[in-house]
Amino acid sequence: MNIIKFVEEFPDEAGCREHWRVIREKEGVVCKRCKCEKHWWLKNRELWQCSQCNFRTSLRSGTMMESSKLGFRVWFTAMGRFSS
Repeated sequence: MNIIKFVEEFPDEAGCREHWRVIREKEGVVCKRCKCEKHWWLKNRELWQCSQCNFRTSLRSGTMMESSKLGFRVWFTAMGRFSS
């Protein structure tokens, strides 16, 4: 993907976060506490909440971005550069 296409597809941080949410949901979110696979998306907090134990999982949890303070757009840019 070239830089122009990247900017068109991911114009801002919110777009990157939403794209990452969709990817994570396709793979399936599993609760770290009880291993339940059914979650609710808490839009205002941008977290998944387990339907069984109410444990909350962030977008970054369980990924290479987990402890990072960098934005999703920075990560997406880096992933795009490495993959091309």
